[in-house]
Parts: sequence; structure tokens; C-alpha cells
Amino acid sequence: MPKRQSTKELLAPQVVPEIQNTRPEVFILESLNKDDEKHRRFEGRILSDMLHLCGKNPKYYYFQTEKELPHLVGLFRESQYRYLHISSHASITEIGTTEGSLTYERFAQIFEGHLKLRRLFFSACEVGNSNFVKAVSSKNKGMHSIVAPAEAIQFDYAAALWSAFYISMFGANENSMKRTDIEMR
Repeated sequence: MPKRQSTKELLAPQVVPEIQNTRPEVFILESLNKDDEKHRRFEGRILSDMLHLCGKNPKYYYFQTEKELPHLVGLFRESQYRYLHISSHASITEIGTTEGSLTYERFAQIFEGHLKLRRLFFSACEVGNSNFVKAVSSKNKGMHSIVAPAEAIQFDYAAALWSAFYISMFGANENSMKRTDIEMR
């Protein structure tokens, strides 16, 4: 089996900035099922539009397969954005993509070492559980936090909730998010 290349090896060194350099912006990744696509339920895109309305500069990418994630991780690191928001379907053990799913462990492997000094926000059913937190945090020492629902969520509620959350957070302090502020919201 060939050695798996890291994102740092796949991208030219000059485009992968040092991990400690961050910007207080939101990098959004989204992957939905075909029915969501057909009915235009793009929560991540809506969130991106709302953040633009508030003067932020989010980056939004839609992906359909696990194979696309290493490249998107590279774009995330290149952006230097501090907040990673992922909108997808999930279960108590897996994260869905348009064309399949990946285990929590596989997700953690793909993002290994890239979430240090970052906050991960996940809009997906049931992903806010101890198995997910352990998998991701064990591969990302120095990560600030993971915020995700532990139960099933509705698309319309999630889109409204995340928009209100980020607007509230950036309204209070556009340069940083503190744990106590996140917990209050």
C-alpha cells in the first residue's frame, strides 16, 4: 500500500502557512444528499450569504465525496481561517457525503494536525457526541473546541440557528470567540 501523502506534501510549501497564523473568518464545507440538492437545501451556502451580509468574508465549498476532502483541507489551511464550519448529514458513527460516508476516525485522519488553534462547528445530526470529539481531538492537539448538535436537527432550524450564532458572536467581538461566549449562546 502506498504511503498516504499529507496535505502539506500535496500543496506547494509556500501556500501552507504556519498553523498559528489565523484569521477570524469562517470556512464552510458542505455535502448533502441528492434530495437536499434537488430541493436546494444548502444550509452552508445560506450561512455564507448571511455572513457576507454582516461584512465577513466566508469561503464556501461544496463537496460530494471523501476524495475531495484532502484538497479542501489544503484550501482551509491556505486560507488561514480560524473557524471551520461543516454542514452535512451524520449519524452516531458516520459523517455523510453526497456519494457515501466516512467514519469519525477517517474524518479525523483527513483533518489530522490541521485544526490546531481552530474551532470546528458541525451542523449535522448526532455528531456532537463523545466518540466524534475523541476521534477529532486526538488527532488535533491544541484545537480550541468542537461545537455540534448531539441530536437530530431540522434544516430550517439549523440554518437560522447557525446564522444567529455567528452574527451574535461576531457582533460581540469580530476578532475572536471565547469559550464562555460560545457557551452563553
